Amino acid sequence: MKKRYRLPALITACVAGIALGVLCMTGIFMFRLGGPDSFPYAIKFAAVFNSIENDYVGDADMNKVSDAAYSAMVESIGDRWSYYMNAKQYEEYKQYQKNSYNGIGVTIESDETSGLYKVVAILEDSPASRAGVKIGDLLYAVDKKSLAGMSSSQIKELISGKKGKFEMTLQSGEGDKRTVTVSTELVYSKPVSYEMLNGEIGYIRVKNFESDSGDGINKALDELVSAGAKGIVFDVRNNPGGLLSELLKALDHILPEGDIFVSVDKDGNENIRKSDASCVKIPMAVLINENSYSAAEFFGAALSEYGWAVLVGTPTTGKARSQVNIVLPDGSAVHLSTNSYLTPKRLDLAKEGGLKPNIEVSMDKEYEPYLAAGVLEHGNDKQLMAAVEEIKRQNDK
Repeated sequence: MKKRYRLPALITACVAGIALGVLCMTGIFMFRLGGPDSFPYAIKFAAVFNSIENDYVGDADMNKVSDAAYSAMVESIGDRWSYYMNAKQYEEYKQYQKNSYNGIGVTIESDETSGLYKVVAILEDSPASRAGVKIGDLLYAVDKKSLAGMSSSQIKELISGKKGKFEMTLQSGEGDKRTVTVSTELVYSKPVSYEMLNGEIGYIRVKNFESDSGDGINKALDELVSAGAKGIVFDVRNNPGGLLSELLKALDHILPEGDIFVSVDKDGNENIRKSDASCVKIPMAVLINENSYSAAEFFGAALSEYGWAVLVGTPTTGKARSQVNIVLPDGSAVHLSTNSYLTPKRLDLAKEGGLKPNIEVSMDKEYEPYLAAGVLEHGNDKQLMAAVEEIKRQNDK
């Protein structure tokens, strides 16, 4: 006698078979990708994921669930420089590396009096400048949606998500309001700016070491020297670092022949980068602070170890790890530390606790927000003034 199967039972069996097949394929994929040790973790992740999706009594956004799991996985290794990015965040990160972003071209800071955010800097030829936004304006509303109580990241997300033109309501310091029409565009932010101070000291501010920064530093240095600069102050305060290729481009131009960068992989193998004999020899200083990270620290360290520059400011944090972006099939990525790196004299700044200035000068608390926004007046910048005085002292020897 043939055994008869009811339709619901057949459907259940088919679904279970498909689920088991997917689970097995996931396990096989993880086995091939990470080896046999990763298989139990893949099975456990799938089990937890399925229990939430199938048994949780409420509604769960499974994309958020999985993103949170991946993020926690990377966070658990205890490396502050490693993190997970979903597909949207990774796209934004790639734009940042190009020194561009979707926005209107303003820098804002919290205004305690009004509870709003105040415009403290505006990029030239940006949507904001063309719309008539002024420094000092308070961001009051976007398309009549109040911005009161929102964080700067929430405001950024709101504006960057706008398509085409939209209305922005601005409030003056006196409380008067006006509405301008502005559009979100891909805005390019120059990583390097420079000027001559008092007709004799060149000042080069390096915001980051992302795309175009190396050429920008070299151009600024050459033009200032050609204009008669008697010394150069490099400002890498609040510089989060960037691309090794851009750092090496600048160091190779500035420093004489020799080692300029050493990276070490997890097996202890060294990769040494060298400079050629061409160099620029002139009194120099590098401004650093606790927010000078990675390439910014190593720029200062290399110039200091070669005797090319004095370091002025406050100690850095000590980020001596380099990261790569491991891109995943869905467009997300893991930003993971894969190498440690050493100064030309083989110092590990992470173990050293950061880069120490030759001349320690603290910034007044009241001026720190202006420094971060890039709008601090030179006369109120004690660290810059100390660097200028040191260069003058060297020239007077």
